Amino acid sequence: MTSWWQRLQSKWDGWCGDREMEQSIRRHLSQNGYFGTTATLSGVRLVAVQRPGWQQLFRFEVRARVDFQTPDDQPDPEPVYHNLYGLVHEDIRHNRSQVRVFDTPEQRVELFRDWSEGLICLRGAKGLLS
Repeated sequence: MTSWWQRLQSKWDGWCGDREMEQSIRRHLSQNGYFGTTATLSGVRLVAVQRPGWQQLFRFEVRARVDFQTPDDQPDPEPVYHNLYGLVHEDIRHNRSQVRVFDTPEQRVELFRDWSEGLICLRGAKGLLS
């Protein structure tokens, strides 16, 4: 019974729930030196919203493999993975999504303070508020 519960909890933690946002995150990772398609997302949570819900702010963590861009005639180096901390700012009115990832949670907190100004912070913002 406990292994079933752990599997369910693991699936829930890794579930994004928004295909377009997930693709935005993966595209951002690919454009910034990581293999975005194979990155493992976790902890995707809504942390702030502006009424009536047009603007939303999400937090997430990701484990992504570094893309070293080696030439075709050279062997690939040993894989290197980074644990990153990210934020997504969505504005549904303008169909716009901004994604940022950081090496440390403290860097994410700084951007969260800027992006969440004027928004309603939710329970998922625990750890981002000081």
